[in-house]
Amino acid sequence: MREQTKDLRKQLKIVKEAEKKQEQLLNEINSQKEFVQTLLNSQEQIIITTDGKILKSCNRTFLDFFEVTTMEEFQKDYNCICDRFDTKAPKDYLQIEIDGQKWIDYVISHSDKIHKAMITIENSSFIFSVTATNLPDTELKCAVFTDITEMERAKQEIELMHRKTRESIEYASLIQGSLIPDHQIFRKYFKDYFAIWHPKDIVGGDIYLFEELRDENECLLMVIDCTGHGVPGAFVTMLVKAIERQITSTILNSDEVVSPSKILTIFNRTMKQLLQQDDEDSISNAGFDGQVLYYNKKDKIVKFASARNELFYVQDSRLHVIKGDRHSIGYKDSDSNYKFTEHEIDVSKETQMYISSDGYWDQMGGERERSFGKKRFKALIEEIESESMADQQEEFIYTLYDYQGDMDRQDDVTVIGIKI
Repeated sequence: MREQTKDLRKQLKIVKEAEKKQEQLLNEINSQKEFVQTLLNSQEQIIITTDGKILKSCNRTFLDFFEVTTMEEFQKDYNCICDRFDTKAPKDYLQIEIDGQKWIDYVISHSDKIHKAMITIENSSFIFSVTATNLPDTELKCAVFTDITEMERAKQEIELMHRKTRESIEYASLIQGSLIPDHQIFRKYFKDYFAIWHPKDIVGGDIYLFEELRDENECLLMVIDCTGHGVPGAFVTMLVKAIERQITSTILNSDEVVSPSKILTIFNRTMKQLLQQDDEDSISNAGFDGQVLYYNKKDKIVKFASARNELFYVQDSRLHVIKGDRHSIGYKDSDSNYKFTEHEIDVSKETQMYISSDGYWDQMGGERERSFGKKRFKALIEEIESESMADQQEEFIYTLYDYQGDMDRQDDVTVIGIKI
């Protein structure tokens, strides 16, 4: 009997110790739960657990956002946070079900995508980025909602500004494009021709101009490479066009002999005056490099003057090069009284002429990632000069693209070819 009593006491002691350990374990679990909940409540993001339809737990940020004191209060009207997803949100936003999947299963199975949810409260829409994961050893999932409303609004404002700016620039491109001469007018003066005009951006600083003069025997062709490219360069081209129209009007109303050299001098003085560049402290320092070519069809002569860039021409299958003066138009350091050199070419025999901005030969590319260079440019002319102008145009374009490869376009590109 004593032995039985002793065994019972021993067993009772073991049971009490087990109950004590179980109580300690439960206290530790509850303590851990309290710690986890405290940790979750300290987070600025909304954090919930759910099976996809029923809300199982939430943190303090969730309660504060929906202005409720307990999860049960929220569940009087809604089963889960997904019931608050705005059904009028854009199509790429989360809804209760997506492609036959619960929203949270969709987020987990498409973890490589960015997921957004829109929740509207009293006509105010809030946007959240949403991430989710499966909780181990349970059917529950955990989702984290990060408020990105201000970020999205800022993004939308930037996108709106960008769209309006782009639309304005695209409209400006139409205006700039309207300045480009109708190619049909070239047919009146030349046997054949081509014109390549490729702005680096939507608008550019390159422009070419063509004007008929006092009769059908005289014309002017100009290739102008203004300061920079893009919008700043395009603004300068508009100024150049305005000055060019004034110069042409003066020629049309006079009996003066047309002089490309004098035309460049007038450009130089006028631009410096309009942009107030005579003062070294002037803010503006814009200008251009360019060529002016005068053709008299009756007298079979070409007069040429250039600020910087060359004229390339072929007669009897031989390439000739006329260098431009090393003096630009406009700019603060240019000389208002500078007299440009004028060249005269007899074109009584068949002649092909090429005028280009420096964008073509300055383009970087090739295996060594260096500029195309004038040497290659001249070699290309010699290689293709016997072909039609249409075929030459293709050769110029494809040769440059092939040389450029994966490199970015450096500058605006303009190349004009004419056959006399």
